[in-house]
Amino acid sequence: MYICFMELRFKEVAKAKGLTIQDMCKRMGVSYINFNQKINRTPNIDFVQQIADALGVSVFEIIAEDQYSSHWYDANGNWKGVLKNEK
Repeated sequence: MYICFMELRFKEVAKAKGLTIQDMCKRMGVSYINFNQKINRTPNIDFVQQIADALGVSVFEIIAEDQYSSHWYDANGNWKGVLKNEK
């Protein structure tokens, strides 16, 4: 399965975790160049899962918000889930 219909927000999540993209790549065991090549093509779900695992988060947390949903964080900045937006 390929993730062609959504944006990923791994940069924001990495920053919130105090990590650089290079740190994340190291945790994934891929070079920064290889990561960029894969992310600029349509990444498959396995690659997206690798990103989430490297960041220690759910795949859902690295999927960008859209007009239908928003990310929900508690008062301490901990991710709690995705909320459906009201129409």
